[in-house]
Amino acid sequence: MQRKYSFTPILGWSVSRYEKFEGCKRQYYYDYYAKKYDKEIPAQKLDSLKSLTSTHLEIGNLVHDAIATQLHRIKKNQTPQNHTEVINYSHYLVDRAVQEKTFLEVHYGQRDQIDSDDLKDRVGICLKNFFESHWYSWLAEEGIKSRSEWVIEPNDFGEVRINGLKAYCKVDFLFPMAEGDLCVLDWKTGKIDREKHRRQMTGYVVYAQDICRAQAEKVKPVVVYLGENYQEMEHSFTQDELDEFAQQIALQTREMYECCEIVEENIPKAKDNFPRNVRKFCAYCNYQELCGD
Repeated sequence: MQRKYSFTPILGWSVSRYEKFEGCKRQYYYDYYAKKYDKEIPAQKLDSLKSLTSTHLEIGNLVHDAIATQLHRIKKNQTPQNHTEVINYSHYLVDRAVQEKTFLEVHYGQRDQIDSDDLKDRVGICLKNFFESHWYSWLAEEGIKSRSEWVIEPNDFGEVRINGLKAYCKVDFLFPMAEGDLCVLDWKTGKIDREKHRRQMTGYVVYAQDICRAQAEKVKPVVVYLGENYQEMEHSFTQDELDEFAQQIALQTREMYECCEIVEENIPKAKDNFPRNVRKFCAYCNYQELCGD
């Protein structure tokens, strides 16, 4: 029986949320608060900028969606699509994304247009590597026996409690293995970032502890890099590491609380309390036109 939490308005820590907060508080404000609390910028404008996508983001989204769909088919005991069908369908989704979505690179003049063929190739490489991995073979043959217990990208965004604090650690795929072990697979389509990804894996162990009531030593988190140079990175954690992680989350959560006027309701302070951080990453920010001098 998996634990579920009722809604509360207070903010919840996540790797991506704190990364944005630490990187540029103005971007953080625009992402999480501006639509509701910023009266200077039309909500339609904020929606338009927030919805900007990028080639890297689309590759990740398309690959994750295709894998999740395939896993759901197996879990429901439906016939999984063959490799060619999935890759062909991903090509259709790439064409649709290029036609219907606005890409950050085009919006800000970094490119004249998106190369859909390149996008299809990069998505196809990731999906091909997924289908050829030992994980897919194992899941379709042995792992299927426990499919009723699979957790595939949970709809609740992976909400957990870490020493009583709300956090989000959404797993890509969690499933039981032999002798009561739990495996967490995390699909990556971009560059290897060992420090960041290990931090994410720590969160997934905490997720399994809290939601599945698993012992830390029974959780096996594996980062699966699906790009051109396929790699895997298995992690394990001591209880001391998990305790240190919980302390870091508490500190980082309190930092974000300090930018709230009313913490319990997640109501922010005025925009001036969220200063810009002019840096090389500005070129990859959806809201850069709002910060133009």
